[in-house]
Amino acid sequence: MHRLSHLVIKNFRACRDVSLPLEGYTPLVGQNNTGKSTILQAIEWVLKPKALSLADFADPKSPIEVAACIDGISEAILDRIPEQKHRRAIEPYCRDGRLWIRVIANGTGKNAVKKEVWDTEQCHGDELPEHWRDYPTGLPQAVSVLLPEPLVVQAMHDLGEDLGKAKAGTTIKGLLDEIMGPLLAAHAELNTALETIRHVLTADGDNRSDHLQQFDTDATDALTHFFPGLALDLDLQVVDVKEFFKAGDLHVTDKTTGDRRRFDQMGTGAQRAIQMALIRYLSETRKEDDNRPARRLLLIDEPELYLHPQGVRRLRQALAHLAEAGFQIVFSTHSPLMLSRDNAADTVIVGKTAEAGATTQKPLRQAVEGALSNAESQSRTLFELGNLAEIYFANRVVICEGKTDGRLLPLVYERLYGITPDIDHIAFVSVGGCGNIPKALPVMAAMGIAACAVVDLDFAYTHARSGGLLPRDGDDLNKVKSALARLQADHSFTLHDNGLPKNDKANGRMAADTWALFSADDEGKALAEQTQHALQTHRVWAWPQGCIEQVTGADDKGEDAIIEQEQRLRDMSAADIEQQMPAFKACFDWIRSF
Repeated sequence: MHRLSHLVIKNFRACRDVSLPLEGYTPLVGQNNTGKSTILQAIEWVLKPKALSLADFADPKSPIEVAACIDGISEAILDRIPEQKHRRAIEPYCRDGRLWIRVIANGTGKNAVKKEVWDTEQCHGDELPEHWRDYPTGLPQAVSVLLPEPLVVQAMHDLGEDLGKAKAGTTIKGLLDEIMGPLLAAHAELNTALETIRHVLTADGDNRSDHLQQFDTDATDALTHFFPGLALDLDLQVVDVKEFFKAGDLHVTDKTTGDRRRFDQMGTGAQRAIQMALIRYLSETRKEDDNRPARRLLLIDEPELYLHPQGVRRLRQALAHLAEAGFQIVFSTHSPLMLSRDNAADTVIVGKTAEAGATTQKPLRQAVEGALSNAESQSRTLFELGNLAEIYFANRVVICEGKTDGRLLPLVYERLYGITPDIDHIAFVSVGGCGNIPKALPVMAAMGIAACAVVDLDFAYTHARSGGLLPRDGDDLNKVKSALARLQADHSFTLHDNGLPKNDKANGRMAADTWALFSADDEGKALAEQTQHALQTHRVWAWPQGCIEQVTGADDKGEDAIIEQEQRLRDMSAADIEQQMPAFKACFDWIRSF
């Protein structure tokens, strides 16, 4: 289905030069005041241009430009445009199912706003067009048929105006228009009945009431005595069914007390919940109509405000259903609950710098396609990272190899520094397996996310080699295998055919135990530290002691061992941890250095 697929914003508030892709369901995440709301307003403006104020210009000496690409305009979509003149207006500008439009504001007056379409004869490639021409006659109407005026749900800034009476242009009015559309279509007989009434009551009605005609005659005769030459008639206007909703109020009744109040007299949380409930109701009742060319955009600023976590999850599901039913959904959010594995891949991270203003980072889906060439690796990495909503809300992401690291590292960080990692905008996340780490790091780098990994020592000699972080047959690896062979003679542990440690459950000897022996050996320790430094250049920290259990002094692995280590760490002071387990402080200092 067609959609707004790309947006380019220049000189609009914080968005000095911003470009981002848009999907059928696109979350925008980022810190406060980075430009997320401005992006939503730019989408609305390019489809519904209006005069701007001086405050909207990042540089008052330069124009504001917003360009948008509409993709997926098939012949079938064009066939559904009801007016042939509108199809003829838009068809010459649709190339390979794509149409670029642009709106420019050269000043604050209404006449300063100009609408343009790309010049298909001079534009080539998939990038932002360089050549434009003025909208031809009929094109605005044709574009509005494909993408009607967006339905905008603002954040809770002006409750009385936006969420109160169903006034034209308000959120409630827009939602009611969408919800009542099927109702009006199902009850076309109401308009027929009103048409009959119109013929009876209006001055030019075909079946005007005898009583009204008599009134016209008698009133005109009475007027003649005072002002000859004038005639009176009583014209009673009859509205259509849709007009009833414009004059209506939305009321809320407390089932416990029976108290009935107007919507805008409710508390802020109740108002927001009801507003989102209408969106959920819309998602449950609206089915995709294959005969309509229109795709309505729903733009929502912080939909999760004032909602219970369970309500946030339900709202996320409702918005996903709306996207499947033909709406295009773009929203800003500060809540990880608004992201899921199904939509995280298309999430756009919005940032801000003093030099560039608002910035956007490449979505996960594009980053995976750009960083990894193997389709299977793309799919697996997309699945793993798509489950980690935390990565979108942190400035630094630390990928942990296993559950133990993922649980203990945040706890130790808090004990050492007195604050939780999230306060420092650090997220510790665990991926499905250490084999995914070499793939995850370049993907997050492509997304613009500062990421590193914390791994066990065996990673340095296995997945780091197969994943291309270190040479597959490096001289250091041969030295490690030689040291392991020497140690095997004294400790009788088991090695694979490739010369690396192997789990030997029959004798109660695990590979991790062998690496611990290796790290305690003078030669092994030197080799481990050498390899650790080599991995750090790839933003990977390997425990030179072997694994995190060797750092904490734990004898076992598993859930019981993790709980025991957690309790021990909670009982220790920061000074005790730094003195007895110095590897933690060294690891965190390294993480905080980039």
